[in-house]
Amino acid sequence: MAFSRNPWREVIEGLGPPPLFVKLLLAGLSFGCLADAFGSLRPVVALLRLDPAVWEAGQLWRLVTYGLIGTGGISAWSIVQLVLAYWLSMQLITWIGLQRTQTTLLGGIAVSGLAAVFAQAASELLGGPSCAYPFWIMQGQSVVVAIGLAGFAASNRYSTVSHTPYVYGLPIPTKWIVPIQLLLAFAAAVGTNDVGGFVGIAVASAWGWQAMSRRKPRLARS
Repeated sequence: MAFSRNPWREVIEGLGPPPLFVKLLLAGLSFGCLADAFGSLRPVVALLRLDPAVWEAGQLWRLVTYGLIGTGGISAWSIVQLVLAYWLSMQLITWIGLQRTQTTLLGGIAVSGLAAVFAQAASELLGGPSCAYPFWIMQGQSVVVAIGLAGFAASNRYSTVSHTPYVYGLPIPTKWIVPIQLLLAFAAAVGTNDVGGFVGIAVASAWGWQAMSRRKPRLARS
């Protein structure tokens, strides 16, 4: 009898059924992506995304809601990001439990949003480069994936990702995920002048790394 594997099913079901927190997170991210594909829904999600209204109009709720509402429309890249957000969230729950995962993700979203807002406001005050879509780099699933990838890298810093087909068997250290992530964010910032977005991704990466570096292993329940 031939043995076969289903990688997609392993990613989606391999860590067990998702708790309510993960379901709600994915629902919000998916809704945001779908809203971008339908013009009638864009005004709704626009009220929840990070933009200068945080300091211009005191709309502080955006510091959290921007990371819970997806962006990017219906595209292959958006789907990849949503799958990553799901899988990384489930991995964090496996390692540190549901409550600490919620704190790590929600805390990282808020801290990254706050840092990004200060950076963008300072850039504009000091006459920095104008940006048509500030915080675009870090909106929605992007900040969740940034936190999750950094946490994953911190938890597996002494391993490699050579077993995945996406790196063609090269023994790439897992800890390189963070500098690669920052390099891609920097390249995007250079192309769009999104100073706040880059700072947000940098803070999200640092938050995820530190959160998992300080973790203590969970004790198995008897």
